[in-house]
Amino acid sequence: MKKIISSKLFRGVSTLALLAGIIAGGTTVLRAECAAVTTLAASQTSGDICSPAAFTSGASSIVDGNVTAVAAVTLGALSKVTGDVASNAGFTSGDSCKVNGSITAKAGYTSGANSIVGANVTASAAYTSGANSIVNGNVTAGADFTSGADSVIKGNVSVVGDVTLGAGSKVLGMVHSGSGVITYGIGATIGGVN
Repeated sequence: MKKIISSKLFRGVSTLALLAGIIAGGTTVLRAECAAVTTLAASQTSGDICSPAAFTSGASSIVDGNVTAVAAVTLGALSKVTGDVASNAGFTSGDSCKVNGSITAKAGYTSGANSIVGANVTASAAYTSGANSIVNGNVTAGADFTSGADSVIKGNVSVVGDVTLGAGSKVLGMVHSGSGVITYGIGATIGGVN
């Protein structure tokens, strides 16, 4: 009986917390298995992360789930997140990182070389990718967009500022630059201008 009451109480508190986040305009994720940690050591594995501050993962670490942080998210080189990443500040990844889901950053987005994002990237400030990076969805940025050499965006790009494409980089979809400035590196291509 005590276990049933405890379980119902937790579900009630979880529901209220989730509704409070939605009403306040935020996206609150509250799960019993979500770890409230700020650091994941190199080569370590964790489930969902709900950091009460900034979150940093060491090199070659794996988050088997989502990452939500109150401040910036930084992933070490060769790190992997199997779900989505939501940062209430900026997002930075080292070389060869992989995020299977979407990335949302309330500030800028910066990825290292050879990084892969499985879905969309939304940044409230600038977007900067390293060479040979891939985004399998759309990119939306609240400032400038700069892609590294030989990078690929498989969806559309829509930014408030300038668009600068590195040499050999590709945007398979449409590109919208709020400033009207699109600079092409040698061999860079886009699907069209919107």
